[in-house]
Amino acid sequence: MKIILIHGSLQELVSKKVSEIKNNFDLLGISESDGSNISLSSPSLFSEKRLLILNDPDMAVVENVLEKNVLADKDPELTIILRFSKTLEKSSPILKKLTEVKTETFAFIDPHRENIFPLLDMIGNKQSLRSDDLKNNSAFRELEQNYDEFSGQYVLVMMGYFLRRMIAKPKSGGSAFMAQKIEAQKRNFNREKIEQSYKDLIETDFKIKQGLLDEKMGVSMLLQKFLS
Repeated sequence: MKIILIHGSLQELVSKKVSEIKNNFDLLGISESDGSNISLSSPSLFSEKRLLILNDPDMAVVENVLEKNVLADKDPELTIILRFSKTLEKSSPILKKLTEVKTETFAFIDPHRENIFPLLDMIGNKQSLRSDDLKNNSAFRELEQNYDEFSGQYVLVMMGYFLRRMIAKPKSGGSAFMAQKIEAQKRNFNREKIEQSYKDLIETDFKIKQGLLDEKMGVSMLLQKFLS
């Protein structure tokens, strides 16, 4: 059995790599699952050379795959792709588990876009901010240091993502650490604050696109409103 891990924020490249691998298999030999419930002992589903694609499998499924990998000599024609719709962080239990065994790994990560999450956390933590102390605020320093890499439009998109995260219910089976962090941030953004921030975001985006407001200035002013 061959195990291939494919993950990253650049999902177009993730999809391309999966397609490249699929081209090496007959259509009847390919099976795909959401990764939540799959049997690895169903040869009738496959032709002789088989490819099984598991999308966003949880730890239980990954451990099942690794257990089957011990019997690789008995199943040399099976290739399993573990495909994730996000980047697996270094602290991910799944990534740590897979590094313990022989796994071919492809990570498609945009380093610029990965770096914006510290800024979002700084917004969520919502430090006290005085109008005369912008340069000493960590969120403003983060934006200033990385603005050229982020691009203004991407910052606006991710600030919208942040607001959606403030009202979304936590995913079952997700990271307990992430759930606790987001719940702590939600205490800084009540419903009224979220609604007003959405209005400010839409207004800023409109003014920038209409040429009524300099992009960097608009993003900085919006950040100040988020933190106020």
